[in-house]
Amino acid sequence: MGNSLSLIMLAAWPAVAAMLFSRLTPRQALIWVPLLGYLLLPPVVGIDLPILPTLDKHAIPSLCAMLGAVMLRDRFPMPWIRLEGWVVILTVLAMVTPTLTVATNPEPLIEGITYRPGLGLFDALNGTINTVLTLLPFLLGYLVLSSIDGIRAWMVALTLATLAYSLPMLLEIRVSPQLNVWIYGFFAHDFSQTIRYGGFRPMVFLEHGLWVAILVVTAVICAAVALRDGDAQARTRNMAVLAYLLVVLVLCKSAASIIYGMLLVPLVLMTPPRLQVSIAAALAAVVMAYPLALWLGVMPTDAIRDFALSMDAERGRSLEFRFMNEQVLLDRASQKPLAGWGGWGRNLEIDPISGEYTSVSDGYWVVVMTISGILGYLSIFGLLCGSVIRLWLATRSGPVDRWTAGLALIMAASLVDLIPNATVTPLTWMSAGALAGLAARGMPVGARQAAPAPAARRAMKTVIG
Repeated sequence: MGNSLSLIMLAAWPAVAAMLFSRLTPRQALIWVPLLGYLLLPPVVGIDLPILPTLDKHAIPSLCAMLGAVMLRDRFPMPWIRLEGWVVILTVLAMVTPTLTVATNPEPLIEGITYRPGLGLFDALNGTINTVLTLLPFLLGYLVLSSIDGIRAWMVALTLATLAYSLPMLLEIRVSPQLNVWIYGFFAHDFSQTIRYGGFRPMVFLEHGLWVAILVVTAVICAAVALRDGDAQARTRNMAVLAYLLVVLVLCKSAASIIYGMLLVPLVLMTPPRLQVSIAAALAAVVMAYPLALWLGVMPTDAIRDFALSMDAERGRSLEFRFMNEQVLLDRASQKPLAGWGGWGRNLEIDPISGEYTSVSDGYWVVVMTISGILGYLSIFGLLCGSVIRLWLATRSGPVDRWTAGLALIMAASLVDLIPNATVTPLTWMSAGALAGLAARGMPVGARQAAPAPAARRAMKTVIG
């Protein structure tokens, strides 16, 4: 899959990263290396090396950024902080879980005409390395973005990048998602899933249109924070940016993402930051408890399904299928509850006669739960959800910075979206790390609320011209 250019771009990204580090400040480079890599490199494909997991658009930019952070540690003005105990415990648990998964899954699965291999030493090594690569953006955000200025710079960069990305998005909305085909020589997903409401969902160089939509939601919330935090002089321009991004969000034709935007923008504009953090923490706690609630039967899936059907019959039927599928996979996960089934499709139900899979793992939570079990879920979602909850614990007294509260809401929307979809990205992990690191530093996170920093206004003026 993919042409020569797709592999050349992946292989050349370390050189691009070196150029960015040579021309930007350390913090700017540490933001733009993973951000541009995520947006511009080809999806799905990767560089296959012996023993190592596939190096793709998620792994390569993260490795480059972390290597740059280590090499520039003496030049970087922000003092690095030690990882808090809960972060260390969950990180170690995430790295140990692949070995436990292998230890509990040595047997092959033979059902009818189907054969799925047992797990071995190679799978343990591969899984551990892959976990390290997954967590690198979290550690990067924790170490170098964990300040009010760092979070503000990160959110401004997300806004700027999405504004630029909206141009190819609008092209694909008009002519259908073709840029990845034209440039990298392949289509990244099922084309039928790009057709919605009489038009097309844009994909550009991301895995799916849903990934693009959640990116736009992120930028919409950032723009709303800039509007709320800016002065009267910048208000008109910030309002124009927010309105434009809301239009782009609607054109992405993702019902869930549109709902996130419609609910969270008023929160940013009309509620105090501390309440925003509290709401974000509550949503994070709900996501963390979702598998348990589903297993106990206390999740109101019927009411949610009926509401979705009343709004949109097609989306309601899709949601109904997801709930039924989740129950099937949750039952399968209960057969290997501690460390899961591992890879090679062992986590899915299969038809022993036809050899076709009869279940689909859409949501990230069910992917983690079936592959890595309770231990994997607690470690991965503990870091993601725990970052927002830890921030809430650190900000229960005193004012809260608007940018920090906005990033907490971005994380909340991203976490909720991990229930139906697997839209976790390095950007999600960097945001989680930034919030967890800020809380760990014990900074007066609301110290600048009363007088918004001129640097933030200048940065947003740069974004909107």
